[in-house]
Amino acid sequence: MKVGVFSLMQWPEGLTQERVFSNEIAQAVEAERLGYDSAWFAEHHFSRYGLGPTIHLTMANVAAKTNRIRLGTAVTILPFMHPIRAAEELAVLDILSNGRIEWGVGRGYQRHEFDAFEIDISHSREMFQESLDIIFRAWQDGPVSSKGKFWNFEPVEVLPKPLQKPRIPVYQACISPSSVALAGRNGYHLQLDQFAPYDRIIEARKEYVQAWEKAGHDGPPGKTAALRQIIVGRTTEEARELAAPGLLWYYQTLANVGSPAQEGKDLPDTYEAYNLFTQLSGLSAGGESTDNFLELLLNKVAICGTAEEVTDKLTGLYEAGCKTVMTWQNFGGTPHEATIASMRRFIDDVAPNLPR
Repeated sequence: MKVGVFSLMQWPEGLTQERVFSNEIAQAVEAERLGYDSAWFAEHHFSRYGLGPTIHLTMANVAAKTNRIRLGTAVTILPFMHPIRAAEELAVLDILSNGRIEWGVGRGYQRHEFDAFEIDISHSREMFQESLDIIFRAWQDGPVSSKGKFWNFEPVEVLPKPLQKPRIPVYQACISPSSVALAGRNGYHLQLDQFAPYDRIIEARKEYVQAWEKAGHDGPPGKTAALRQIIVGRTTEEARELAAPGLLWYYQTLANVGSPAQEGKDLPDTYEAYNLFTQLSGLSAGGESTDNFLELLLNKVAICGTAEEVTDKLTGLYEAGCKTVMTWQNFGGTPHEATIASMRRFIDDVAPNLPR
């Protein structure tokens, strides 16, 4: 099983923005020293939910401080960037990292981000597909042009080209069953979210394999990378106690910024699976409902426990076909020292017992 770390650059009260960046970059560098296979970075805009508006810049910084660890986007939001610019930036990043980039792509979901960029969220899936087509053609030899619905330009030679051939590995971020099936049909690797209960992760892998095989792609199905919020403690109680504040901060913040719908209106087309974010809107009120929700998270979504408990859960994912896990160990402002301790405990006590 391949294991990575994940960074959203969350900014809870009590930390400076400089400290957020320095802590999480230090954690990525430490991940290489400890032996993690990859470090992944998420793009978000305009809130403390995540200080990752320019993840390609952040990854270039990490690339300069590391030598081996793979560096992934989780994700580059394609509607927010001109596809030519995206093709250029990813190619430069691949060169600067000596071919260590894993490219997770998505269409975005937070309504306030689309509104600020003056982009109609209902067009996100079409923009995603059109952008990917342009980027793939831009990475080939010769000029590229576009006569599409969203981007139109005359032939231009896009330079440089990525170091990895035939192209940088592509992961499609998916929540809804339709997106999972699309990733399989298109032949991309699959990147699964942190929101879904454990059982849904296993079901999504089955849906992906079915779509892959139905499309008739050569070779075995692509990789599946599952994002999980993980804390490895010396005891179950220690892990759950440490995780609880970060989980609540994360989901309460998500409740305020996460829904693709405008307030009081239905979800846009193709965002049906995001009803979860609308349901989260009552969390910030606290009370018994919050206690119940926290129990659900600790029992069904996050993986917080002893090394043996974490190993058992991740082994189950591996056996279901999810052979890469992005471990998110600093969610919701988990203290830097506690994150480093969990990362080390994972490598010392979990990783040696995972399938390889």
